[in-house]
Amino acid sequence: MTMHPDDLLEQLKKNATPRKQRSLELIYQVCREQYERGSRDFSVATIALIAADRGGPSKGAIHNKTGDDYKGLIKAWAEHTGGVTRKVRQVSENPYIELLNKIENPALRSMMSGILAENRQMRRQITLLKAEGNRVIDMRPRPAENREPVQILPASTGLYPSEIEALRHAVSDRLLRDEGWTSDAEGRVLNEAGRVIFKPGYVTAIRKIIGEGDTFARQSAKQVGVGTDKLDALEPE
Repeated sequence: MTMHPDDLLEQLKKNATPRKQRSLELIYQVCREQYERGSRDFSVATIALIAADRGGPSKGAIHNKTGDDYKGLIKAWAEHTGGVTRKVRQVSENPYIELLNKIENPALRSMMSGILAENRQMRRQITLLKAEGNRVIDMRPRPAENREPVQILPASTGLYPSEIEALRHAVSDRLLRDEGWTSDAEGRVLNEAGRVIFKPGYVTAIRKIIGEGDTFARQSAKQVGVGTDKLDALEPE
């Protein structure tokens, strides 16, 4: 198991010259900043770019045999934070590579790269969420024996299928029958004694929300003896 970066730094400094101690502390600080900004890039190339700009060891110095202590400290930070020590090539995936290359300050370039990478990830997640929310309303006519009400799904109502099914159950004939209730043409729900359980508009409102308003209206018209031809005449052209 790799030693914690704090403990490793103190151990490496014990046998180091004052100059190397400062370099080790600088490498440690750069790695800490990478972690704090949420970057997983602990490659020698990235750490050396930032460190060298502050007077620290260069990429070549870290890659040399004498730079093993630096590499060990960088590796400790990578393993401690779940980062990577090899720079991932993203030339084809990063549309901002040309813009990033124009930023001369390596620390600023690294920070901006992390921000843009996070932005791309969030955009991908938003796209997936949108895909989950989109639903297609099948308006094709079906055979009479298999005809089902057209469902208005999340893309139009903001409701999920499970929520629509719950509303459909709340005004279903089966539930009303099991509870000993009935509904009238005005959308009220009444119990066996004729007492109003839900006020006028309750059933009709839910039917409209789930896209079955027209079906309910026709059923209610039949119950009160109104012909469907008269009902059609009341509808706007």
